[in-house]
Amino acid sequence: MTTMARAAVLRGFPELVTRLGGDPRALLRKHRLNPGALDNEDALIPSRASIELLEDSARLLQCPDFGLRLAQFQDVSTLGPLAIAIQHARSVREAAASASRFIFIQGADVVFTLQPAPMERDCAELRFEFLEAQSMNCRQCTDLAIGLTHRIISLPFGGSYPLDRVLLPHEPLAPASAYARFFGAPVRFAQAYAALRVPVAFLEAPLPDFNETLRTLAVNYLERNYSDREHSLSARVRLILSKSLGSSQSEIGGVAALLAMHPRTLQRQLAEEESTFESIRDQVRRQAALRYLVSTELALTQIATLLGLSEQSALTRCCRRWFDKTPSEIRNEAATPDEGKRASAR
Repeated sequence: MTTMARAAVLRGFPELVTRLGGDPRALLRKHRLNPGALDNEDALIPSRASIELLEDSARLLQCPDFGLRLAQFQDVSTLGPLAIAIQHARSVREAAASASRFIFIQGADVVFTLQPAPMERDCAELRFEFLEAQSMNCRQCTDLAIGLTHRIISLPFGGSYPLDRVLLPHEPLAPASAYARFFGAPVRFAQAYAALRVPVAFLEAPLPDFNETLRTLAVNYLERNYSDREHSLSARVRLILSKSLGSSQSEIGGVAALLAMHPRTLQRQLAEEESTFESIRDQVRRQAALRYLVSTELALTQIATLLGLSEQSALTRCCRRWFDKTPSEIRNEAATPDEGKRASAR
């Protein structure tokens, strides 16, 4: 099934591409997107096409910080019906809770969560995950999502809030200084996920536009008109596995314990969703393997360990099954296309 997203995710795309000297309509058509669809931000477009469009545009226009630049064209209103619930929430925590519950309206493959920061009791993390991305990478899309979240948080506070650090799951696409300027905080690359880390106390900060009546009306509207899937059991298992590969919690017993159910119950309920634990774990490993191979310089033995595989040879077998290529071939192909295209353009 094709995963869809609101056309609003591409707000500002034509303007940015034009500013960079490109042809936005030609780029949209190249990725089988109707340019007219962007005129209706509630229209649905394939998530994969939008992800690949951003990657391709950044490369062709030689603009490595394309995702961050696109984020500057967007604000909370980009989130459509979810925006009112966020804007008029009582606190940052309440706004984050609404975003976590209803972010799937923006894109069915997006998961947004508020989690404690590992080993830092006084910090929390606003995390982004892209569950269904099938592109070789979604680095520009990640930069856009985390950049937009930063803007949504900062604007009600006059453009500044106590951001401790930014975590990104890829190596810097542009100079690291460009990220530091955008976020105004330290940025850590090649991390396990994308997140904004903030002090726990900041979560209770009151929002200036708090209005209980408007917030309640907005939440009631979302509940009536959109299916609150609570990320289905399959998606919750996928999210747990994406954070626990390589540990005991990546086994069915560990995942079932986190979900407070017996392993057999977990398998039965997954079967009702036409899925299995093994197939979900395989999908998570596949996506994580691509991310590590394409976006980091980790040794293959380290990647195998992070995926919960017994040895490097197991990683090689999996990559041949998933992609019909060895890990080294995948990494080499990801590193060379830009050079080849630049050479052919000379």
